[in-house]
Amino acid sequence: MNAEMSTFKEYLYDICKKVAAEFPGWNFTAGQFKNKSLKHTDLLVSLGFAFENGRTPLGPAVRIENKKSMKLHKNLLGFSGATSFLTFQDLANELIYMPEVVRENAWIDQNKKTFLAYVTSINKAYLADTTIDMTEAKPVLHAVMRDGVSLIRKYYDLSSEENLLKAMPPKYTPKKSFSGSYDVYERQKGVMMCIVRLVLGDFEFVERYRSDEYQTVYPKRTVELDKVIAALPELKKRYAETGSVI
Repeated sequence: MNAEMSTFKEYLYDICKKVAAEFPGWNFTAGQFKNKSLKHTDLLVSLGFAFENGRTPLGPAVRIENKKSMKLHKNLLGFSGATSFLTFQDLANELIYMPEVVRENAWIDQNKKTFLAYVTSINKAYLADTTIDMTEAKPVLHAVMRDGVSLIRKYYDLSSEENLLKAMPPKYTPKKSFSGSYDVYERQKGVMMCIVRLVLGDFEFVERYRSDEYQTVYPKRTVELDKVIAALPELKKRYAETGSVI
């Protein structure tokens, strides 16, 4: 990363830190807004930053990182991801604060005027609408946070860890013009939902999900599911003795 790009990234990160300071309990770290006020779960609003050539996409999502489910996933499979996440693209119709034109596709540019001066494609008008100059980024990022916090409150029960996990996965209707697919039981998300059920002491769901009777749109991650199923005897024993699979 050259010095100019580094300055651009630092500038945006500084804006994000200022935005986070306006929301009690939140901070900005590693490219994400994070709330660690719950002992059992971290709440995040990620931004999808990927800096290159003086630009970065803005692709927000809310992430729920429950410590028990992520620890069990890592213990059994060697890696882990978010317990749950929802993209702003899938929920574009439900956003309130982000400008409508940048809800499904947006970029932040260190110099929008210079960028557009070199654009010759027929998409120039669209790029002009969906590109945000870095000097105009703060109100958009503030809107991202407001929408992110609203989505977390709407789709996740934060009253207790048990209630949070029992209400998984979140029930929402994706924006049809984007994906139109409710994918919370697909691929890696499906594996994580099996892990969530195990944390709750439900040892039957993973086997039912793995079976041919349980239909999914995409092929299941059977190698990972088989590893989880192989661990069931030990997990059941641990749960019977301690009341926990962790």
